[in-house]
Amino acid sequence: MKTIVYIAHPNVNESSSHQFLLSSGRALTDVTYVDLTKEYMEHQAFDVNKERKRLVAYDQIIFQFQLYWYQAPAIMKHWMDQVFNHSYKDYAFIQQLKNKRLGIVLIAGVKASAYQPGGTEGRVISDLLSPYEVFARHFEMNYLTPFTLHQFNYLTEFQKMTLMVRYACYLETGASDSFRVLQSYLINKLKQLNANNLALTDEEHMVFEIFIQQLSDQADEIDELYTITEEW
Repeated sequence: MKTIVYIAHPNVNESSSHQFLLSSGRALTDVTYVDLTKEYMEHQAFDVNKERKRLVAYDQIIFQFQLYWYQAPAIMKHWMDQVFNHSYKDYAFIQQLKNKRLGIVLIAGVKASAYQPGGTEGRVISDLLSPYEVFARHFEMNYLTPFTLHQFNYLTEFQKMTLMVRYACYLETGASDSFRVLQSYLINKLKQLNANNLALTDEEHMVFEIFIQQLSDQADEIDELYTITEEW
């Protein structure tokens, strides 16, 4: 599955959270990143035909942005207004959007509890992102559960490493909150690394293979438990 990520931020290079996500995505996945601000500054406009052809070429489309006053930065809205302008009606383009996946990677500066029922913000994240869900429905796209990141600068190193895997998993599978999905994703990644002939001794390769097998066995056991629970 081919994934493209559109980043909306005034200056991505100055954002520690975006830089971390970019480094993680580029290291662990083959996704394509587009910096909307950079694209616009180079031409002072968006090339509608170019953007539509690019969208059609991918199976999964991700909008990644930091929350600015409860919405995306203005560059995201400007891009959408131009690319999906009805005066440039292209029925072939619209038909090719059908069944594509649309996901959101949202970065928020406040803690997650602020966007819970009874929280200080008074609304949940899904309320703020509902226009994108309606947008996806309008074009008959599959709207993914948003990937949310809160208070990046307060994360520990261990939390950042967990974030790196969850983010890569979201980019490649469209999910990240399911333990079973994450486990399967991690096992497949480890198998790929092992198949790529890592610079390990024969003994280290054996230990690595045993570790992967143990993870796979645990995953099978968990699947069996889920099956038993569902049957109940």
